[in-house]
Amino acid sequence: MAKGRLGIIACPMLEDELIHSLKEDPEDKRVIVLETDACGSLKRKLEENGVPYDCADEFDLMNGWVDIDDSRYNVIVKMNDLGLHAEPVKLKEFVQDELIDMQGRVDAVGLYYGMCGNATWDVSRWADEHLTYPVAVFRDRTGRVCDDCIGVAVGGLEGYQRVLKNYTGELLLTPAFATNWIDFLMAGDIGKGIGLIESTGDPEQDIKTLLVMCGYSAAVQIDTGLEDKAYFDERAKYITDTLGFELHHAPADFADPWPMDNMYARCKELLAERTG
Repeated sequence: MAKGRLGIIACPMLEDELIHSLKEDPEDKRVIVLETDACGSLKRKLEENGVPYDCADEFDLMNGWVDIDDSRYNVIVKMNDLGLHAEPVKLKEFVQDELIDMQGRVDAVGLYYGMCGNATWDVSRWADEHLTYPVAVFRDRTGRVCDDCIGVAVGGLEGYQRVLKNYTGELLLTPAFATNWIDFLMAGDIGKGIGLIESTGDPEQDIKTLLVMCGYSAAVQIDTGLEDKAYFDERAKYITDTLGFELHHAPADFADPWPMDNMYARCKELLAERTG
């Protein structure tokens, strides 16, 4: 039986994995969502999936003003803006600062982030050297850190290479991407290109112009099973219709839940090691 405080620092692009694991875990737990600008989607999906949660102010948590029973299992979730992936160096610095701030407030942390340009950085090893608690990250079956949210969805590097080989030059649509596609693309390199074209003022049309300029003409739908399928199908069709792209469908076995399942199990193992 788990006890203590598991901290979760997460990007919206990986909130579906977290929600699925919380929902499927039969152990009694208290989920505490810290109120941030990025937590709205998480709270909505927790409610839709029947996962009870409480809300707390981050300042109150940091100052020890949130009443938490450490004899039971507590999951404290902080959601951050997804735009951090655009600058790998800043993402790394931000994550390090977030983890340092969590010291003394949690017993272990699950980092629900892809490395997004920091592929050689193993956060778990960094935490062993710099923090007073352990940190779990998404890994594939070989133990390699997953590069980004797509890597998490397809099982890591080998799955990623398989997708790119079979769907070269196509936009990769996972459920999280389909939900957040405008924000995700506008925060990345595509968004940076807006200044190079005559903007229409419509982000969807500007993104279409830039994607076409970059040679995109098709997208592949990778169904992880973590979202309502009808909704995912609707979103994928809307995106490809808007962009004027062909829509392809990856076989079901292209999605791989192993990194997600291993991540949550590892979080609980680290928590048990710390709290006995």
